[in-house]
Amino acid sequence: MKGSKIILSAGIIALLIPRLLIAIEPLPAVPYPAENPPSEAKRILGKILFWDEQLSTDNSIACGSCHLPSANGADKRIGLEPGFDKKLNTPDDILGSLGVVARNKLGEPVKHTVFKHNPQVTNRSAQSFFSGLWAEHNFWDGRAGPEFIDPRSNQIAIFSGGALENQALGPLMSSTEMAKKGQTSKEVIAKLSQAKPLALASNLPKDIDLALANEPSYTELFAKAFGDNQISLKRIAFAIATYERSLVADKTPWDIANSGQHKLPYLENLGWEFFQQSGCEQCHKPPLFTDNKFYNIGIQGGNTDAGRKQISLQQIDLGAMKVPSLRNTGLKITYMHTGQFTTLEQVIDAYADVPFEDMATKMPNGDDYNFQFTEYQRKALVAFLKNSLTDKRVKEASFPFDRPKLRSEIKEFLQPIGVKNLKVSVNADNLVEISWEDFTQQHTGFDLEIVRNDGRHYWATQSPFQDINTETGQSYQYQVFTRNAQLQRSTSTTLHVTVAHNFSWLALIIILLASIILVMIKRRN
Repeated sequence: MKGSKIILSAGIIALLIPRLLIAIEPLPAVPYPAENPPSEAKRILGKILFWDEQLSTDNSIACGSCHLPSANGADKRIGLEPGFDKKLNTPDDILGSLGVVARNKLGEPVKHTVFKHNPQVTNRSAQSFFSGLWAEHNFWDGRAGPEFIDPRSNQIAIFSGGALENQALGPLMSSTEMAKKGQTSKEVIAKLSQAKPLALASNLPKDIDLALANEPSYTELFAKAFGDNQISLKRIAFAIATYERSLVADKTPWDIANSGQHKLPYLENLGWEFFQQSGCEQCHKPPLFTDNKFYNIGIQGGNTDAGRKQISLQQIDLGAMKVPSLRNTGLKITYMHTGQFTTLEQVIDAYADVPFEDMATKMPNGDDYNFQFTEYQRKALVAFLKNSLTDKRVKEASFPFDRPKLRSEIKEFLQPIGVKNLKVSVNADNLVEISWEDFTQQHTGFDLEIVRNDGRHYWATQSPFQDINTETGQSYQYQVFTRNAQLQRSTSTTLHVTVAHNFSWLALIIILLASIILVMIKRRN
């Protein structure tokens, strides 16, 4: 067996006389920052936002697309990223997550140097956010820190404990993950204010179905959560983070055994013993099964991702990555920030093979790394990791880990349809307004793609759509398409409109001047 070495001392003794599970402190309560206290209205808004593909520029991906509970809050959609050498199909390729097609500032698709016109791939694997509930820093390199700055006011909105809020906004504005190049907060807010919540999703969980029973708009949902209908990036982050903090996977067999309610099965209990004896718990410390710190364990060799050093600027952090929690790790389909391993057996073998003696890194307690297992130890350890640390609710996506079916998961192909009663006008605010007959009830996963003659692209699900980027005195032409769940477009319908100069301000001035003249005449008389 590759990477595993025979040890005849501690392992054999442990096989013959396994120790009982020694009680450890249970999971601590999830900390909420004082500036973002929990509420049910905020949680349900966050859940809706997390699973809404309309939060992306082109309606193609949701936060949850890369963070499925059934994959331990990570991704089942895997793509190749070229890694250090910037060449695909070479040994340093990264198994990352699929993002969005590259688009310029207008939203036009552009040819990517690596991915062409296909979805881009992230340069690290998607990390489970479940363990981030207790972390001071999130992401593999820890760039989402505890202090949260309001993007609008540039003032501190959370002084401590805001890592989840920071994490929520990262992908939303990333031109690889969810956005076009140069995405602005104004565009995100305008799009969301016009969107029908979860219009592209189906099979809604009960709590979401209840919240959307009266078909509220996003502005109404924000009003329930925050007291007024203002939508902002800060509030989007606050709502998503509140939802994420409700996802506490604390009902694993290990948790139940640790509470004294029952014992782990024999083989899994042995695995738990080997887990402690081998030093795994030095970094994957129970009950979180992570210490939320950063280490370089040498799996990339010389062509390493700079990792934590990119944030700390300290040479000692070169290649260091955040320790992931092992809770629900048996549900993942790739491991490490590179995604290079696809089974837990491969991970264990890799730890046995890594030349730790060539590295300055030691375990947190100062001991040298020594991950060497017998075949039976390896089997028991895998059984413990796969079964004892898996919360059934996460695996089965039951409440609070339930979710809607995303548009991108629809397999049934329906031919894109034409738009009925399509009209264009200029509204009272002098904005171009496009209206149509609603088709989302009959055609799940359908939306509109609207292309303006200057190349600007929009995507909409709810009539009417307002173009916030028009100017008075200008004429516009729009090509309007419907798109099905597979993002295939219908034939287009062309609309023409001119935004006339708005002389209402001039009329007000004339009326005001006339009133002043009348007053002066009366005074003279």
